[in-house]
Amino acid sequence: MISLYSGLVVRQPLVDTLIPEFEAATGSRVEATFEPTSVLLERIGAGERPDLVLGVAGSVRDLADQGVLAADATADIAVSAVGFARLPATPGPVDPSAQTFLDYLVEARAVAYSLSGASGLHFVEVLRRHDLLDRIDERAVRFPSGLTAEAVVDGRADLAIQQVSELRSVAGPHIVEPIPHELQSYARFAIGVRSGAPDAAGAFASYLTGERAQTAFAAVGLSAP
Repeated sequence: MISLYSGLVVRQPLVDTLIPEFEAATGSRVEATFEPTSVLLERIGAGERPDLVLGVAGSVRDLADQGVLAADATADIAVSAVGFARLPATPGPVDPSAQTFLDYLVEARAVAYSLSGASGLHFVEVLRRHDLLDRIDERAVRFPSGLTAEAVVDGRADLAIQQVSELRSVAGPHIVEPIPHELQSYARFAIGVRSGAPDAAGAFASYLTGERAQTAFAAVGLSAP
């Protein structure tokens, strides 16, 4: 068995396609834990040692520098943009400008965002930079972790902010679009292998850099690194 700690950004393609295909082809089982990278780092900091870590590239390379992962066994696999989700009945911004989007956030009944993921941390910085954090938080739906588009689908919020692929992974009739470029944060994700991990762990990491994996990532809105 291979143990994998992974960020939520690639959960859908891993669960729906890539893990089942790898297991069928190799006979090796992948036991995956999906949490925001910051949560995974807390668990690793407490002493947990999965065979594979998939998360924000800088954090994966930091783990390699610390000796938690093999120094020569990290690889970038995808790039993600921050997006927003809304129901089809909820009007979108009237134009693609940054100011229009900020006004759109202020006018929303409630905005959902994550307190622990890279997209949520970036969103908080954007709101702080534009002196909007207190106004948005008066009626925000804040997720300690998890998929924020669930709050749009179940009616708790008009809008949800998260990585595009995470928003798309939620079932239900919602529309997902990237936030304006001026407000963006393009996050690079990587995978690393623990020193001494089974050979199958290295094989799975290599599989995620291949053409089949890139096709699955692209289908949920992720770009090649």
